[in-house]
Amino acid sequence: MYYEEHGSPSGIPVVVLHGGPGGGLQPSVLNNFDLKAWRVILYDQRGCGASTPKYSTHANTTWHLVADMERLRSHLGLERWVIFGGSWGTTLALAYASRYAERVRGMILRGVCLLDKWEQNWLYRKGGASQMFPREWASFEEGAGSGRGSLMSRYTRRLRNRRTRRTAARAWWGWEAALSTLEPQKDTTPISKVESLAVLENHYFSHNAWLRPGQLLAAARRFRFPINIVQGRYDMVCPPAAAHSLSQVAPHATIQYTLAGHAASEPATAAGLRAATDALLKIFINSSSRKLL
Repeated sequence: MYYEEHGSPSGIPVVVLHGGPGGGLQPSVLNNFDLKAWRVILYDQRGCGASTPKYSTHANTTWHLVADMERLRSHLGLERWVIFGGSWGTTLALAYASRYAERVRGMILRGVCLLDKWEQNWLYRKGGASQMFPREWASFEEGAGSGRGSLMSRYTRRLRNRRTRRTAARAWWGWEAALSTLEPQKDTTPISKVESLAVLENHYFSHNAWLRPGQLLAAARRFRFPINIVQGRYDMVCPPAAAHSLSQVAPHATIQYTLAGHAASEPATAAGLRAATDALLKIFINSSSRKLL
């Protein structure tokens, strides 16, 4: 498992969970932190980025990733850390906290995804986002090829075949990329990352990420740490209803809506994320000051 550390060695530790699954770490996420105050840990989840083996779906489930996080925390000698996650990274953050809440000091979440059935249907079945982006949906359907089975299972076959993987991956990621920003933007994701995203997203979403319905919301009711949520008002990949549900059940959650879609790079969301990290930092500083008094 590949990881990096940035910022102050004596700063508040925060682990960044990238999206996808399969997205890999992005150095631009460092812009969200005051690096004089935070110790930022970036890492590539199984099967993507510089972690090996690449594209592997063997022993690659949500709970394997949760175990990886706990090994990383222990390896770094950290008692507790803050979790910063976007999109799929929010799912993984909540799954980790469901088992290791005592290790979590706080969370910053962007574009909440609970991986409940309605979210899957919205994105990958006709009648949801397809109604908003019919032309792009038609290209997505075409990319699955013909044959028996659901759209998801047809993509699985094509993504497992090296001869058809690249074409299928471009169509798979093209659908998500088209939905990700409020204003249309040209997608510049390199093909290696496109393949990683497509293979691993299909693998995880075909299995509902090994989560039971409502599992993450049920766990969140027990959390006692602060959660700052930044949610694009017009997010077509992870609709705001999931973030709203989380904010209603988690005792110490706050939510900030931005004039944006799904992407972290959109200006309103980027500003919201920096404000969210600064606000959490202020809570920790004030808490430490009270203890000294």
